[in-house]
Amino acid sequence: MSVAFLGRQTVRASWPAYLGAFVALAVGVVLIGVTVILIGAVDATLARGVTADQRRQLDDLTSMFGIMSAVALFLALFVVGSTFGFAVATRRRTLGLLRLVGATPRQVRRLILGESAVVAAAATVVGCGLATLLTPATLRLLHTVGSSDLRLSPPSPWTAWLVAGGGGMAVALLGAWRSSRRAATIPPAAALREATIDRGRLTVGQALIATLSLAAAVAAAILAPHIAPLFTLIFAVLLPEVLVVGLMAVGPLAIPRLTGLLARPFVDHDVTARLARDELRADVRTTTAVAAPIVAISSIAGSMLLALSFSVDWTSAQDRAHLAAPVVVSTTDPGAASALAANPAVAVADVRRSVQLPVGDNDHQDVDLIDADAATAARGLSAVQGSLADFRGPVAAVTRSRAIDAETGLGATLHARIDGRPVDLRVVAVVADAPDLYGEVLIPADLAPDPDPGAVTVFVMPRPGVPSDDLARSLKQTLAGPDNEVLAVDDWIDRTATVTRRANNLGLTVLLGPAGLYSALAIVNGTLIGAAQRRRPHQLVRLLGATSRQVRRTALWQAALVAGAGLLLGAATTAFLGWLVRRATTADLAGTGVAVPLTIPWLPLLGIAVVCVALAATAAVTGIRVSRR
Repeated sequence: MSVAFLGRQTVRASWPAYLGAFVALAVGVVLIGVTVILIGAVDATLARGVTADQRRQLDDLTSMFGIMSAVALFLALFVVGSTFGFAVATRRRTLGLLRLVGATPRQVRRLILGESAVVAAAATVVGCGLATLLTPATLRLLHTVGSSDLRLSPPSPWTAWLVAGGGGMAVALLGAWRSSRRAATIPPAAALREATIDRGRLTVGQALIATLSLAAAVAAAILAPHIAPLFTLIFAVLLPEVLVVGLMAVGPLAIPRLTGLLARPFVDHDVTARLARDELRADVRTTTAVAAPIVAISSIAGSMLLALSFSVDWTSAQDRAHLAAPVVVSTTDPGAASALAANPAVAVADVRRSVQLPVGDNDHQDVDLIDADAATAARGLSAVQGSLADFRGPVAAVTRSRAIDAETGLGATLHARIDGRPVDLRVVAVVADAPDLYGEVLIPADLAPDPDPGAVTVFVMPRPGVPSDDLARSLKQTLAGPDNEVLAVDDWIDRTATVTRRANNLGLTVLLGPAGLYSALAIVNGTLIGAAQRRRPHQLVRLLGATSRQVRRTALWQAALVAGAGLLLGAATTAFLGWLVRRATTADLAGTGVAVPLTIPWLPLLGIAVVCVALAATAAVTGIRVSRR
């Protein structure tokens, strides 16, 4: 009898155990498929020809969708592995019966893999179909929320089907492989047991994973003060996943004990709290698996929220440290720069201009056109390596982050195309990062033609003896009209930070929205399966005299304790990463005399916690009602 045939037959007989795994995998495939389609839509839109500003928007979307796909793949692997482990745990007695009648460990392992392959194939087909159906609505939603003023062109679905389908099958079989190894160790005596008590012990593999994760965290803590703050955004994407894997490796040891600590103040006053605590301690595997999606989404979302908020604090502090200009003008008037230069109260009118040029392997990127003297006086532009004294001709300056990331430091050559002709730009200076004031690559203003007229920012220095207030009044008279806005430098910095935070919130909504929905489904899914696991103990408690209200309160306590333990671990991950980002940003501004502000997004962080607890509690009550029926 083939494994596929046997797997199909046993899945039919035990479909409730695999329903959660099917749903989790199908939604994971949808998530991966949609992100692949979005990346393909950006490429298809670029191929039809776009403007420089539209290309910038699409490049940002490509980066966002790339991060989205990485987060989606991690959550799919994490959640699907947990749910397949659930499926094996719910069939412990059945698998023990197979061992009792003569099945070998190898046959049990092949059976689990065959069942998982059948479930994975069905979930992959459903997921790919749903991803294709959701594509038009997703593209319209992106346009509606303002991610791009372009309507993205839907690509051919074949690539998404191949990537999402192959990824879904790989994720399922990888998660099932671990579960099959565990199933193969189930003894025949498990068929005779009415209850199973799991002990929270670490295997050698789990201890190794936890040690490697701890080593990565220690290395990040050591390196944080010595790296550019912009690279801490990479920490916000990658390090939470590493820490979550490490935390869940020690989860069977830590999470049941953590739920016990949370329950300690209540167990002497509420018997249902005591019962919930004891059940969570006894069923280690179920407790850990239910907490897994809460740990994952709270760690990833919380870390990104905190890192982006701290990065805005850093850029605001950079602006205050560098800017010497007391007045900033935002204008869409093409003649505003000439009018400012002719104003008798103005000593320097430093206009920020940027163009998109092919730099490197035909990679279009923003390049700032700089008048070195004006930028030095108004924007505090200065070299941390090299010199800006001879900033003329075919030369360039790069920021410290660009020098490290692209290995184009002092003395390197940037191959660019300007006005259709190839130009080799020699890097003569490396400057500090200041994203609000200039880009990563700077070239002399006379080296490239001025960009198309549009909104520009002008940093204005007064002549000696002219107060800042008098300069602002004079500029308002010179630039009277709705197309011009004159702001004091502090007001401009505050407004820029507000606009950046709004853009970050929109980006996080697009980036984490699908992952958040998937995690919500995983929380509900895991809690419902956990309720199914505890059905027999709850029936026994009812036989001993517990009322339906007490059983329901026990389920609510279990949901609250597991969610609380998961959120505490997520909060610890978020706090650690926030400390790393804060440490890097304060070290970058050490010695400037400017303090980096501290803005913690309490409301979104609290919202994550409330939603996780509410989902777990609702699913727990629903599971109790279903089990009663």
